[in-house]
Amino acid sequence: MNTIQYAGEWTIVGNIGHLFALVGLLASLFATLSFWQSARTDTPVSPTHSTPNSQSQVWLHWGRWGFILNVISVLAIGIILFYLIFNHRFEYKYVWQHSSLSLPVYYMISCFWEGQEGSFWLWQFWTAVLGLVAMNTAGRWQSRVMTFVGLMQFFLAAMLIGIYFFGYKVGSSPFILFRMDQPEMPIFARADYLSLIKDGNGLNPLLQNYWMVIHPPILFLGFAATLLPAAYTMAGLWQREFSADWIKPTLLWSLFAAAVLGMGILMGGAWAYEALSFGGFWAWDPVENASLVPWITLIAGIHTLIAYKNSGHALQATVALFISTLWLILYSTFLTRSGVLGDTSVHSFTDLGMSGQLLVFMLTFVGVAIGLIAWGWQTIKAPAQEESTDSREFWLFVGSLIMLMLAIIVIIDTSWPVINKVFGTNRAIADAVTHYNRYAIWFGLVIALLSASIQYFRYRHSHWAQIARQIGLPLALSLIAAGITVYGVELRSWVYVLFLFAAYYTIFANLNYLVAVLRGKVRVGGGSIAHIGFGLILVGVLLSSAKKEVISINTLGIDYGTEFKEKDKRENILLYRNKPVQMGEYWVTYLGDSTVAPNTYYKVRYEKKTNANDTPTEVFTLHPNAQINPNMGLLANPSTKHYLTKDIFTHVSSVAQKRDNEVGESLTEMELAIGDTAITNGSLSYSKP
Repeated sequence: MNTIQYAGEWTIVGNIGHLFALVGLLASLFATLSFWQSARTDTPVSPTHSTPNSQSQVWLHWGRWGFILNVISVLAIGIILFYLIFNHRFEYKYVWQHSSLSLPVYYMISCFWEGQEGSFWLWQFWTAVLGLVAMNTAGRWQSRVMTFVGLMQFFLAAMLIGIYFFGYKVGSSPFILFRMDQPEMPIFARADYLSLIKDGNGLNPLLQNYWMVIHPPILFLGFAATLLPAAYTMAGLWQREFSADWIKPTLLWSLFAAAVLGMGILMGGAWAYEALSFGGFWAWDPVENASLVPWITLIAGIHTLIAYKNSGHALQATVALFISTLWLILYSTFLTRSGVLGDTSVHSFTDLGMSGQLLVFMLTFVGVAIGLIAWGWQTIKAPAQEESTDSREFWLFVGSLIMLMLAIIVIIDTSWPVINKVFGTNRAIADAVTHYNRYAIWFGLVIALLSASIQYFRYRHSHWAQIARQIGLPLALSLIAAGITVYGVELRSWVYVLFLFAAYYTIFANLNYLVAVLRGKVRVGGGSIAHIGFGLILVGVLLSSAKKEVISINTLGIDYGTEFKEKDKRENILLYRNKPVQMGEYWVTYLGDSTVAPNTYYKVRYEKKTNANDTPTEVFTLHPNAQINPNMGLLANPSTKHYLTKDIFTHVSSVAQKRDNEVGESLTEMELAIGDTAITNGSLSYSKP
């Protein structure tokens, strides 16, 4: 038994936080069971309607209060954890692991959700907020919808309790003391160990970017929002009813989820462009794919739901797509948090020993959904009459099917680490960008053409001749715009040319539909506006990817050593201070650097001119930064000059080591045996057995 009286610890705060985590877990379980009992005791009025009786109302009342208690607990957990981080309470492992004294306030907010525990709390927080909205807007669907919201909260709450249950650890608490997590460390034999821990481990340098302050909250709001369309879908199966008052909330929630999740994905791309050194916004990283795939199936589900709303067709597809979206969100959680992607992704979390718990989380919702599909299958049978090939619902279904095919292929390729682990295979994708682009571009091309044309079809039956007349002008404008662009940017790949035409066609066809067919009625033109945005994104993706040009060509043939690949040797230039070097149409000069620990900022001047002695027509300075991280090696953040039609992207690929006389006499060599602890510059180092 540990009898040491540790000095300076704030244990009471962490104990309160842990108490709220347990209360939140129990409250979510109570709410789930109460909502379920309320739904189970509904008294049917007709085959398609029911009204809660007095017993059902009592259970509904208790379910609402249970959920409110869960919300209060979630808020309390967040407030307490923020309080510990802002007060630099490094006796708590989570605080020490993700924060430090040098972090500004906005990065201290980022470090809150850098770890698994904080990000699970963020997901739980948004589910609580959306659950409150759903609880007060779902009407007669309330008890069934909230059963699934409560069940989600229960599993998310279980991720934060960090207790042992029959010898199995359930969750990981953000309120565990450092000394309790790693009691074998010799430093914790001292009652005053806190006096030796002067600083925390700090935020991952790659995450020290303003996008990381706003990107995760938006992305997790999108994750949480995907629950609601699935919850309404499962509620419809449970009730065996998919009437008009089911369609409206399901469509609204699915549109909200798609918009927010899409925004989160785009913000992630912006972060990758500004903070990572691959010089692009999308690298087909497994974690990127894990958020993209459920967004694709969600978009497909929205289109089939619209078809069902207007024609009665595609209900089966809608049910499958909305439920699959939730499954894929949970599967992506398993991929990114089980540690299985540790060797293939720069974004994934390390395994906290919760792989089994994550698997149970996912399989529970899979089992519940399968059971409900079996229960309500008779309700979701397709109409006896098939869709006509000249109807809008037919092509909406075709477009959704193509999106589903793309999602399936991407998720299979993303899952190779899991497949390898299960079946003992050893397949890997060497060049992810080339591999995925090889087929994604064709799917994107077809989806673009369909998103441009489908709105010109009528439900149930259309006239091909009328459609041909309506799309004639957009086709002509698209050909002209594509031709001008191809000539201006000198595109040589015929595949890229076709893709560019399809993207322009998406823009002009939907713009024409909005103006000529809808007469400018923006209120009913949401689909057209969304498709125009989609077309603009496709044009930007193509031009930014196809016209990427490296101007830092190593014309002097300097061999930078074996640590550089041959491609990197060709595409990096060594800059000496105050020695201009030509890069494309610019003369580039390294002017010096300054250090604001832990980063070194490099001052690089660009001058646009033909010869070194000419007067420049444009001058600007970029400030890329880099650091040598003891655990991650060189970490570089680029600096970018933005233009309307191009960006100048600059990053540091290697830095010179300081000479000994520049460092001074402050370096001391230490030799640690296994189990030894050393305090270096206020930081804790430990050689673990």
